Amino acid sequence: MTTLLLVEDEEDLAFAMGRLLEREGHTVDRASGFREALRLSAARLYDAVLLDLGLPDGDGFDLLERLREPDGCPVIVQTGRDDAASAVRALRLGAADYLTKPIEPEALGLALRRALEASDLKRALEATRRRPVDGPVVLGSSPVWLRVISEIHSAAAAARTPVLLQGESGTGKQVAAELLHAVSPRAGRPFVAVNAACFSATLLDSELFGHEAGAFTDARVARRGLLELASGGTLFLDEIAELPREIQPKLLRVLEGHPFRRVGGEREIRCDVRLVSASNRRLADEVAAGRLREDLYHRLRVVEISLPPLRVRPEDVRELGLEFLSRSAAQAGRSDLYFSVEACACLMQYSWPGNVRELRNVVERAVIFAAGPAIGPQDFPAEVRAAVESPLRPDRVGRARDATPVEVRLDEAVRRHILAVFDACGGNLTHAAARLGISRPTLRDHLQRYGARGPAA
Repeated sequence: MTTLLLVEDEEDLAFAMGRLLEREGHTVDRASGFREALRLSAARLYDAVLLDLGLPDGDGFDLLERLREPDGCPVIVQTGRDDAASAVRALRLGAADYLTKPIEPEALGLALRRALEASDLKRALEATRRRPVDGPVVLGSSPVWLRVISEIHSAAAAARTPVLLQGESGTGKQVAAELLHAVSPRAGRPFVAVNAACFSATLLDSELFGHEAGAFTDARVARRGLLELASGGTLFLDEIAELPREIQPKLLRVLEGHPFRRVGGEREIRCDVRLVSASNRRLADEVAAGRLREDLYHRLRVVEISLPPLRVRPEDVRELGLEFLSRSAAQAGRSDLYFSVEACACLMQYSWPGNVRELRNVVERAVIFAAGPAIGPQDFPAEVRAAVESPLRPDRVGRARDATPVEVRLDEAVRRHILAVFDACGGNLTHAAARLGISRPTLRDHLQRYGARGPAA
């Protein structure tokens, strides 16, 4: 439902237009003059203004300019002045349209639709401005990751159902949220992300729900919150476990379909938003500790999707690594870079406690330090290089308590990795070379050195 400000000093005309607009489903506030219009516009954020230029207590052009200041809304000028100079001046001052009296209902409806579309576009642009610059990297072919992708597609179809994403830090919860939005019926509407850990309770309240002018110090103008900016789309609320206790009841009411009010406001606002929340902590533990309301917890997790850590999907390391290499190399202007066989062995052996985020950072670092086109183990941090020194990966130690650690040379680890990939590909030279990220002749040379025979071609 849209809220309009009708500035018209002719009482009968104002009444008739107000009734017409209300029958179309709009909420209409009426102002009979310059000062009353300024007072109302300072106290409430309108979707559009219908402005008569002939006001008894001020200049209509001056009011138009005031209403069209930054963070203003579309203004439709309606006037009895049927002259080109007035129209040109109004449009130059930012009027969305210029209508001359008497105004036909069809013309008014068309102008209003255009103005509201402009208002929606402005909100969408603001939502885009708050969106992270980097796009999602949705890669991986491991069975566990493909199962997650399937769950995301299933959840996306239920466009109003809240979704909770659980997983360790760096597993790609925001990537999953953006994918869910992109494949949902809401894909054409805004995706807005906010991290609950980045704000105090007061600021987060204003960030989510908006505020009216004068609601607190420095609140000079009214401002829409993220719930309104994301209207029709998806709001991604990361680190939901950090949500202040005093905001939780307000968010729960919104999730249950109730209206809310901006900070310092009186008007009730309804929004149509799909909430996707995320946490790297078990929310059940937060409920038990009294930091999260149990009723909110159950509402958040209508659909719960667990994102696996990278250590349980090692098949995806190479694919993700190559994607990050492509991005970082392009940004650095070094399109000739590639991973050596030894570098691939390091990436595959390491357990990635920081998950996909750590892999991305390691590759970005390697691009910076690589002296030549081939990225080698020397370009990785010490902990990644150390991964090939033992056959026991850190995440497997618990399963092999009785095993005796054995020192393994780097070249031996590389040999094992190449032969394992070659065997997994059924002896297919082309497939094995592609998975290893090396050329067929290079792979053939390694196989001959190791005494393994690959196909002649």
